[in-house]
Amino acid sequence: MSGESFGNCCAELKEAMSGEDFEPLITVGDGGILYMSVGLIEMEDEEPGMIDHPVFFCPFCGTKLQTADEVRVKSGAIEDEAAS
Repeated sequence: MSGESFGNCCAELKEAMSGEDFEPLITVGDGGILYMSVGLIEMEDEEPGMIDHPVFFCPFCGTKLQTADEVRVKSGAIEDEAAS
């Protein structure tokens, strides 16, 4: 799936990603990977940072959105593993 299609599986995910009245916790990050914020971490001399985790299935309807292999390719993890 491409990043443009995230949120097309159900109205709930589309609404959760809209962020018109709030900072959405489910967003499409760099490389077209869908992430969900799962926590906060204290940063030195800055506001708290978000801890994000890739979303593989829609938390609302259960539709498969992306695979672990797709996330690794999009994030460059496979290239990093090959270089090691």
